[in-house]
Amino acid sequence: MSKESEKRPIIEPQKDGPLKVTGLREFRNSRGEKIAAKQTVFLCRCGASKRKPFCDGSHAAIGFTDDRSADRVPDRLDRYEGRELIVRDNRGQCAHAGFCTSGLPQVWRMGVEPWVDPDGASADDIRQTIRKCPSGALAWEEGGKTVTDWGEEPSIDIARDGPYHVSGRVELRSESFGDGVGSEHYALCRCGQSRNKPFCDGSHWYAAFKDEEGRTISAAARAQDDGTEGWVRVGEAGELAEGQVRALAVGNRQIAVVRTAGEVHALDGRCPHQGGPMTEGTVCNGALRCPWHGYDFSLSTGKGIGNELQIERLEVREQDGIVEVAAPRREGRQWTVSHVIAETMVEWGIDTVFGMVGHSNLGMADAVRVQEARNKIRYFGVRHEGAAAFACSGYAKVSGRPAACLAIAGPGATNLLTGLWDAKVDRAPVLA
Repeated sequence: MSKESEKRPIIEPQKDGPLKVTGLREFRNSRGEKIAAKQTVFLCRCGASKRKPFCDGSHAAIGFTDDRSADRVPDRLDRYEGRELIVRDNRGQCAHAGFCTSGLPQVWRMGVEPWVDPDGASADDIRQTIRKCPSGALAWEEGGKTVTDWGEEPSIDIARDGPYHVSGRVELRSESFGDGVGSEHYALCRCGQSRNKPFCDGSHWYAAFKDEEGRTISAAARAQDDGTEGWVRVGEAGELAEGQVRALAVGNRQIAVVRTAGEVHALDGRCPHQGGPMTEGTVCNGALRCPWHGYDFSLSTGKGIGNELQIERLEVREQDGIVEVAAPRREGRQWTVSHVIAETMVEWGIDTVFGMVGHSNLGMADAVRVQEARNKIRYFGVRHEGAAAFACSGYAKVSGRPAACLAIAGPGATNLLTGLWDAKVDRAPVLA
């Protein structure tokens, strides 16, 4: 066995039981959050665990079996030859994620035979769409070479209410792949209903499989530390001038450190009102004032003065002339309506966003960023909202597919109107 293969994670399906995963370093839930995992973990694939994605033994209680059904979709490789590419498709391996039919319906044509038209779109668009296929059912041939691998890092991503998306040549032991299907990426059943176990065949849609991530995966995703207390050095006591506000970066957090009346205080670097930079605030009568809207917060308690807000206050200690601040816990991303909107856009096949980021749409911008990091959305920044709307209109007219335009509130939103009206007149689909 080569050194490279020794480092690769390994998945071993246990007979009528969970998936044993060894050596996995990148494990993420459907929200893109990293899930803390040990060297060896057992992942549920019966759909009944109360600790999803981890196994809790429910497979034995429900009589789960991992036998493949005789009536599963046949394992057969079909080739569709076009002018530039040959599209390869094995329906027996398909997980029915729908990226092909929703992304390029002029190529993957529902209810039409042959159902693949390899000349229905540009070769670049076809390649890009095939790369989104999580099951490995789709690939292409070009210049006499077959392309089935994308060169990704080993990882497992959990689809929302769906399968495990495995990529990066994670070794799957004791299982065979479909005819002509590569082993670099594949989708494993998580609902327990697939007729092609261990692979997903889309049965979770019909089984109405649900995973309450708020109670299961999210809790695991936020378990990023072992609960031990850490201290971060601020500096020597003599370096902190009276009344000076010093910014301290701790992980993904900003902390405002202040010395006043001989004592050192540390407050969260973001104002709880609207996220103003407290690290740029001023000290006024024992309080730290936010530079954005003038909200004051007591340095000794963190309570708002003249307001009902509360800012996080961190413990400070001084030892041997060195000032240290107790490290705050790493923040976990909260899943919001904005994230659901961005996720729904992806499911609708919208993969392009033009827009401007401002104070009023930071939540939506973060949701788009999450999908962009997962290669589901492309974001193009513009300098005027009107340009975003016209870009969407032009994109739809050229491609026949909708794009989304993102704007800030107030005048920013009204600036979209001319471009949206242009799209309306020409019946071009856009999302604003």
